[in-house]
Amino acid sequence: MANPDVIVIGAGHNGLVAASYLARAGLRVSVLERRKTVGGACVTEELVPGARFSTCAYVVSSLRPQIIRELELERFGLELYAPDVLNFAMGAFGEHFFLWPELDRSVRELERLNKHDSESFVDFGLRLQRFAKMVEPHLLSAPPLLSTLLAQFEQAGAIDLWHEFVTISISDLLDRYFQHELLKGLFMFFALVGVHAGPTAPGTAYEFSHHSWGEYKGEFGRFAFARGGMGAITKALASVARHHGAEIHTGVGVERVIVKHGRVTGVRLEDGTVLESETVVSNADPHHTYLQLLDPSDLPSGFLAKARQIDMRGSMGRVHLLVDRLPQYLGMSSDEGPQHRGFTLLGATPAAFERGWEAQQRGDLMDNYPVELIIQSATDPTLAPAGLHTITTGIQQLPFNLAEGTWDSRRQEFTERVLRSLFHFAPNLEGAIRGHFTLTPLDLQREYGLTGGNIFHGAMFTNQLFASRPMPGLGGYRTPIKGLYLCGAGTHPGGAVMGACGHNGAQALLADLSIGRPRRSTTFKADGALDMLATHGPLRKLRSWAVRQPWIRPVVRILTRKN
Repeated sequence: MANPDVIVIGAGHNGLVAASYLARAGLRVSVLERRKTVGGACVTEELVPGARFSTCAYVVSSLRPQIIRELELERFGLELYAPDVLNFAMGAFGEHFFLWPELDRSVRELERLNKHDSESFVDFGLRLQRFAKMVEPHLLSAPPLLSTLLAQFEQAGAIDLWHEFVTISISDLLDRYFQHELLKGLFMFFALVGVHAGPTAPGTAYEFSHHSWGEYKGEFGRFAFARGGMGAITKALASVARHHGAEIHTGVGVERVIVKHGRVTGVRLEDGTVLESETVVSNADPHHTYLQLLDPSDLPSGFLAKARQIDMRGSMGRVHLLVDRLPQYLGMSSDEGPQHRGFTLLGATPAAFERGWEAQQRGDLMDNYPVELIIQSATDPTLAPAGLHTITTGIQQLPFNLAEGTWDSRRQEFTERVLRSLFHFAPNLEGAIRGHFTLTPLDLQREYGLTGGNIFHGAMFTNQLFASRPMPGLGGYRTPIKGLYLCGAGTHPGGAVMGACGHNGAQALLADLSIGRPRRSTTFKADGALDMLATHGPLRKLRSWAVRQPWIRPVVRILTRKN
């Protein structure tokens, strides 16, 4: 293995994005991945014989279009496709609703549940889009200071928007707009992914808002699947990196980043081999990078204690199933339908998430879990044998440390509790399971290198966001060690399969090498048209009628389309 210009630790999606940009700039890059395959938590694996699953991440909502274009991911095999339905939510007694890509269909659907909520749904969406337009320009740039962001919102006359979607709790945010518990539960779920918190915790509104810049082909708020599972993304990224000359080595674990006189000189591998380089980019989470990969004596005085304070709490688990029939949900047909093609959420209400938070604090398992799931084989038959289907479930608000036993000793119990929760909504699945695979918070740390089982590489509250990510006083991609950079989700702008952290980490390094020109944030003012649609009385009445009409769809696409 030749000594490269740059060593990238970890072949997760951000590491591969960084490697692709660095190799494209002409640097000799070596990517070192401990696992036998690339992808990190963005991977497709055969968890049950004959069936392939997206093990951890499973939908595409945040991958930056600019990265897709610049790295030509479609040319290298990535195929994204969007289902014809967004969300399907069902309550404990079979009450349910769908959200559709077409606004008029969603509004009419919600009118069935609650007339007030069908009106507020549009208000909420306009406010959310307005917030996203102001924050989104900072995603592919150096992390902004919190004071800078606040000043931009203040100057735009939108400080109320900032507090609404950043500082308050998700419970308070949703109570301002909605009445129906099932609709609140759907939106609340997105605020509680990978967090150690309950729905009334201040700052959880941002956990929801973090998803607000998701899009598919310019359509605001729409998600997609990757053909072949999420591993198709990292497979394409690996192809891009190799095309530009990067070398990717799997089954190669890094034991230590070697530092001499305050600067990087290379890495020592787990087998004792030393690979020399004056530049190392770590895609590992910041806790692991600072506390495991570096010798404590290499860090400045007082820095170690600060690194230990990074909040890594907040975990989740999954139970993957191979089944011989599609779920027949309460009161619904057994035939394949939209309830099988989008993102499904079962039993999610504010009260259920509050119970989840209580169990998380106790370090306990709970009964009647809210269950998220997708059945990607319904839209991508290549993932399962003929006549069978893959179901991937997810459970949030899990404790990393259990009060009694361990995740290994209670794995089966956890699996059974999840299945009982699922069977309540789809009784026909009992006896239909051909195989299963359970992923616990401990597995996320042990197998995928996610400290504390936190899929976002650290909590995403305001004290660990923007220029304070991964920690206040040391935000960004450069570290106190000369030549050592971070590029993982523990940096700005944070978690999800976005690629922005890898992009930004690479740009910081290239700027230091005087290669290329760093991108700067663009300041956007709040969109006055969106504000008027949400608040202007006469316009609001006209809008209320118009959004229910199918002919309005082209207008909605124009108004919500991203630049």
